[in-house]
Amino acid sequence: MKISLNWIREFTDIKCTDDQLVQKIGAQLGEVEEVIRLDEQYNNIVVAKVISCEKHPNADKLSVCKIDDGGKTPKVKRDNNGLVQVVCGAPNVRAGIHIAWIPPGAIVPSTFDKEQFKLDVRPLRGVDSNGMIASGSELAMNDDHAGILVIDKPAKPGTALSEVYQLDDVIIDIENKMFTHRPDCFGILGVAREIAGIQGIKFTSPDWYLRSLDGLSITGPRLKLTVENEIPDLVPRFMAVAMSNVKVTKSPIAMQSYLYRVGIKPVNNVVDVTNFVMMLTAQPLHAFDYDKVLATQEPATSNKQQVISIIIRKPLPGEKINLLNGKTIEPRKDAIMIASKKRLLAVGGVMGGVDTEVDENTKSI
Repeated sequence: MKISLNWIREFTDIKCTDDQLVQKIGAQLGEVEEVIRLDEQYNNIVVAKVISCEKHPNADKLSVCKIDDGGKTPKVKRDNNGLVQVVCGAPNVRAGIHIAWIPPGAIVPSTFDKEQFKLDVRPLRGVDSNGMIASGSELAMNDDHAGILVIDKPAKPGTALSEVYQLDDVIIDIENKMFTHRPDCFGILGVAREIAGIQGIKFTSPDWYLRSLDGLSITGPRLKLTVENEIPDLVPRFMAVAMSNVKVTKSPIAMQSYLYRVGIKPVNNVVDVTNFVMMLTAQPLHAFDYDKVLATQEPATSNKQQVISIIIRKPLPGEKINLLNGKTIEPRKDAIMIASKKRLLAVGGVMGGVDTEVDENTKSI
């Protein structure tokens, strides 16, 4: 399990050095498999503002940009206004946006732990480009390589990218076996509580974590949903809610950063928020596409409205499920499954099925 010290610090003080904490964790919590210092990966990458963006004279799909990094980057060629020239091929580059600039001499983060690619000044179709304007994929923050990453938080030109999105972080990878008998440490809050205890610091859970759900209300059209739990001894509680008028889009980069730092690939705002809450609280959480689940049900009769039924049960002999990771499995007989009337939907607390995944066409969950 990967834990982010920046995320831990949101809930407790760390009154020792990072190295001392690693030693304490190894001695009192579990074996540390790896320590990853992300600030080294994002060294010298800064926020810059695109001041102008003109069509490349020799290439239809390239743009010649002048960017403002606040004059913070040394030893780079500038024009009379202190701006730096960068050639960019992304379709979403335009004047006025703030971007992540990898200057000459810096390493592209996605290559940091492979064959490192260090940028330089080089001509692109006859026009010099000083480094590059980076995509989320090149920054190793997501899989988006179709366009550049646009900074979505207030940040002055010249601000380190690592400062904006908490990438000045230390990630501690703790052996998973340690957590087998410590479900209280499955999430960031639990690990923060444990680290506070290791240091002899009183831990106070955040108010929202202790607040009762009494009075919670859902606005908008009500979607029909029933839940049947056939194995209450194994699953003492299962909670579900249906929501309509959902707009699926990219999640904020700050949330993507949280997930990336603990080893989870960002997907979209709905999937990402379920993973964010799950990693924070250790509560398994999953979103299903309501209409895809509905399609697995018996069709409605003329006098009976179609209702989604979510069933918590063990798998039937020979049942299989196509998982989100691309694998098709036949669950072991004692597995906890989430199903509809006709089909398995997820392995409870582990992974959902691809047939009901939330995508860009999802309207209800």
